[in-house]
Amino acid sequence: MKKFLILFNKEIKNLITIQLILPLVIMVLLFSFLGNVITKQVKKEQEPKKIAVVDYDGTFLSNDVINSLKSGNFIIDKISLSKDEALNYVKNNNISTLIVIPSGFQDNVSRYFQNEIEVYNIMKGISYASISSSISTQIILSSINEIISNRYIAEKFLGMNPTVIKNPVKIKSYVMVKDKIANTTVETISGAVSSQNIFIPIILMIVIIFSSQMIASTIASEKENKTLETLLTMPINRTSIIFSKMLSSGVVALLMSVVYMIGMRNYMSGITGGITSGTQVTSEISKILVELGLTFSAKSYIFLGVSLFFAILCALSLSMILAVFAENVQSAQTLLTPIMVLLMIPYFLSLFMDLNSLPFIVKLLLFLIPFSHPFFASQYLIFGNTLPIIYGIIYMAIFFGICLVIATKIFSSDRILTARIKIKKGFLKLR
Repeated sequence: MKKFLILFNKEIKNLITIQLILPLVIMVLLFSFLGNVITKQVKKEQEPKKIAVVDYDGTFLSNDVINSLKSGNFIIDKISLSKDEALNYVKNNNISTLIVIPSGFQDNVSRYFQNEIEVYNIMKGISYASISSSISTQIILSSINEIISNRYIAEKFLGMNPTVIKNPVKIKSYVMVKDKIANTTVETISGAVSSQNIFIPIILMIVIIFSSQMIASTIASEKENKTLETLLTMPINRTSIIFSKMLSSGVVALLMSVVYMIGMRNYMSGITGGITSGTQVTSEISKILVELGLTFSAKSYIFLGVSLFFAILCALSLSMILAVFAENVQSAQTLLTPIMVLLMIPYFLSLFMDLNSLPFIVKLLLFLIPFSHPFFASQYLIFGNTLPIIYGIIYMAIFFGICLVIATKIFSSDRILTARIKIKKGFLKLR
């Protein structure tokens, strides 16, 4: 055990260097800065927007339209200028939208003619912030049409509520999960569950990529610098060497993924912080999820953690076998391509697809990829289905055991020093 700890300590020191720490610190600071900037911009965009209105009609109806815009989170700047003068006015006063109500507006409405209201949006850029600063024409159109249609309905259906006339049917939506029912919509539930589980595949992706690259680079570097030969001549069990490299790479990769996720969380909170639901709404959604049983229990987290652990072990053992055939650090990165491809398949499918909706042959292929099981684990666990998770853990344990035996045999022979893969005339050549 003492020799193993010495090896483990050596591997950790070799992996954690200033070249590794400095980019991580810069990344976290950069993401945090970007998140704060975006948060301020999003909050700024939610403030009431100032728009200019030129009313050439000057009637009760045109005033009603202007008042309705005031109640729609708009600050109205009513001006009496010609159209060209009004356009110059909004450009010089940093106003992004101008609305022109034509003469005869009320008269056309009273005769049931279709009116035209001109809306000028002043674009000053093509970024999201620049575009969102201009008021959507559709928002203005909906607000005005609401007033006029209500007036039409009130004239034809005296004493009737216009809302009831336009929407005679109101849907009360329920969602049923197993034997539990809650008064909510499918969109609300799917959005809440997705936002809770979106970081699981990202964390797994980062950990596997980093750990695979580190263990492959370490072995390739030791082969290239001839230090692996010295290590193998020491009176240390080869299995201890393998485990020390795998464990150190896994620990460092886990630390790196935590740092990356902190930075990413700060960045994403900047994007979504200003537009997420309020505390009360979030609390209501949380209660609905608990009511439907769509939450992770302590048992679920244990299953998910074990599944993640074995997926990482499978990636590390497979990376170690592939790294044996590397001549240098650059070739080691190329040899990890099969792992990256196998990782991308379940990653993207888990983001956009339901595993149960996939054809049987596709599900079988996904089951054979050891990394795919934790990607889909949250979909199973959220509905309390633990049997596929158990099967996946058993399969990953067997896969890891086979890779470990192969890696141990390679490290116990001279092939660890002589194995090579060369690309020649379009073919892979093993030596």
